[in-house]
Amino acid sequence: MQRHQDDKTFFSARGFGRPLGLGNKCCLLVIDMIEGFTNPDLPMGYDLGEQIEKTNMVIRAAREFGIPIIFTTIAYNDTRLEANNVWMEKMSGLKTLKVGTKAVEIDSRLDYRKSDDLIEKKYASAFFGTDLVSRLTTMNADTVIVTGCTTSGCVRATVVDAIQYGFRPIVVEDAVGDRSVDSHKQSLFDMAQKYADVTVADKLVRLLKDRYHSPKNPEVGHG
Repeated sequence: MQRHQDDKTFFSARGFGRPLGLGNKCCLLVIDMIEGFTNPDLPMGYDLGEQIEKTNMVIRAAREFGIPIIFTTIAYNDTRLEANNVWMEKMSGLKTLKVGTKAVEIDSRLDYRKSDDLIEKKYASAFFGTDLVSRLTTMNADTVIVTGCTTSGCVRATVVDAIQYGFRPIVVEDAVGDRSVDSHKQSLFDMAQKYADVTVADKLVRLLKDRYHSPKNPEVGHG
């Protein structure tokens, strides 16, 4: 812990970790909260019960304030091209994420509705090989609120791409999870210093309420 505090002081003194804040319009990204990752009985699954509860809290706030929600899943077809995906050589468990199977479905504990957008991706970042930029641009979003899994994998990859495309990422610390606690903590630290604002669900919801009801800027937080 002392090392972490020293790191924060070191980075802060050199201009890292400056707050981005909310922009004019938000979009909520729920990254890969699928059965293949949230069911501990499956090869790539682990317990994300607490993160799912916090994600639902953020989803409820998004619905209340008219913020659009985009879910993502990873799913592969039985094609030669996808079978030769190099990422599968590194993580063989990805082969269990087959189109049409329960493993690629959004966890039933989440408040996922047919009216929500769903992006099917093949790699870590929700931006890579998808139309996410076009969707965000169409809705005039400049801020992405990020929940999901894993913190060190698809969440981090999405956040890095988000800021590179000019969006303001906000990671909800208690609504993202990882198989490794150490990886989770280090990735949150790295993102907070270099790529995103990091906050907790309760604080985010209060911030959205304050901005949504602000007479000076009533459109903030709207989708």
